[in-house]
Amino acid sequence: MEGVELSFEALIGSFLALLLLFFFCRSLLIENVVYIPGKKRHGWKPVRILERACYCSVCEMLLPPSTGLFCDSCGVCSHPSCTKKADSNFKCKEKYLKNEKSIIHLWVKGNLPLHSECFECHEDIESSIINGLVGYRCCWCQRTFHNNCYKKFDINSECDFGEFKDMIYPPNCILAARTRGAIKLHLTGIKPPNIENWKPLIVIANTKSGSNTASDVVALLRGILHPLQVMELGRRGPADALQWAAVTGPRACRILIAGGDGTIGWVLNTIFSLEIKPIPEVAIIPLGTGNDLSRVLGWGSEPPTELNPTQILRNIRCAKSVSLDRFIMEVEVLKYRLPIHKPPIKTIYMYSYFSIGVDALVTYNFHKTRESKFYLLSSRIFNKLIYFGFGTQQIVQRDCENIEKRFELYLDNKLVELPELQSIVFLNIDSWGAGVKLCELSRTDCSLTDLKNSISDGLIEVFGIVSSFHIAQLQVGISKPIRIGQAKHIRILMKQTCPMQADGEPWMQLPCDIRIQARGQARMLKFRNM
Repeated sequence: MEGVELSFEALIGSFLALLLLFFFCRSLLIENVVYIPGKKRHGWKPVRILERACYCSVCEMLLPPSTGLFCDSCGVCSHPSCTKKADSNFKCKEKYLKNEKSIIHLWVKGNLPLHSECFECHEDIESSIINGLVGYRCCWCQRTFHNNCYKKFDINSECDFGEFKDMIYPPNCILAARTRGAIKLHLTGIKPPNIENWKPLIVIANTKSGSNTASDVVALLRGILHPLQVMELGRRGPADALQWAAVTGPRACRILIAGGDGTIGWVLNTIFSLEIKPIPEVAIIPLGTGNDLSRVLGWGSEPPTELNPTQILRNIRCAKSVSLDRFIMEVEVLKYRLPIHKPPIKTIYMYSYFSIGVDALVTYNFHKTRESKFYLLSSRIFNKLIYFGFGTQQIVQRDCENIEKRFELYLDNKLVELPELQSIVFLNIDSWGAGVKLCELSRTDCSLTDLKNSISDGLIEVFGIVSSFHIAQLQVGISKPIRIGQAKHIRILMKQTCPMQADGEPWMQLPCDIRIQARGQARMLKFRNM
């Protein structure tokens, strides 16, 4: 009997092990599957995001900004107690339509954007706080009408998606399928619509950057674009969002990243790892603390005070496409080198800057603080205060003093003699440390008038920083960095553990051999005043 009991226990254990193996393999098989949701209820968000007076679409009473809700896809508004009726009474944007040749308008009554103009009579539509639910709007093409003008228009006519039709994925152009045994549909391809100069926009927002700005960006842009092409950065990173670009086919895409320098680098690396062709063009809404790449490309140092989704899309359409060098860093660890084994090589990609020393240590300490369970506040101002605190600490503590003795630097295979430093910076763009233009500051020296910075020439500028206090002086423009040189190929032989950062992502690096050179280019969109 005892043997039978043991066999039964072994059988149960084997069954559980096989079950776990099945689900593990299944998760690997569906790793790159992007699901298409079916018909569902509205996506409710706080009405305060709209920054205007709104009325409930169900009971037509004024909504309090503190508790009112709106659907970020179609714009229907509701009290919390009226959402069930709104879900049943008002249709939302269709996410996927099979075998439909055209899309008809989807009308929503009232709660029009400020300064809306009637498409029929071209007069302003007054929707003040005392008027209630006034006018109509198509939530696909954004055309608005007076109540009387709406009656004259063929409301069941085909919708052409309006001003931003070249940026939208029409729901009838999405191809989806259900695999054997699957419950949900998943994205299989895109059938390009018959729209002139169609170049769809994919929005990727990092809700951990800044405060609530990324969530507001998502909510506002879903109301104009297809809701599924506006996505928050999930735990698996940007791969799900970029599957839309991968299946679009030979048409180039545009991508809008709402986040900081680290988020931008993450998305750009995923574009290359997925081998998306043609390479998408990337625009930025700066939500990080430094936002150095955004500064160089003209998108600013911080998000706009007023998030106007129409203006954001117009700015992207008018932006200029430019190339941005992509540098590969191959890090070969030396500490555990064995004569019979090839040492492991870690690959890191850099687009903006790479540094070793006190600035990387400050960033490293900040990231450890932000990842702490006690870190409750999330705002750019609070983040800058933390940076300032760690930077001030290094003025006294000086953990990176004489850091030049911890490594050897080779520029184009030539050993460089270094002065006393606390940090060394390798630049592809002329912005570092939240807007410090090291190349521009160096050009004030008459002997360096020929120094020019380009984001697409395959060259890296190398500068030295003396101390944490020197960084503060550079930020207010009362000092100059130490220019060390310029090179296409860089080698750094690390002798001791040092703090490092690449595009705002820090780590502590063991002794290693680092080689840096350009490999490929990303396509970026540079802001151009209209």
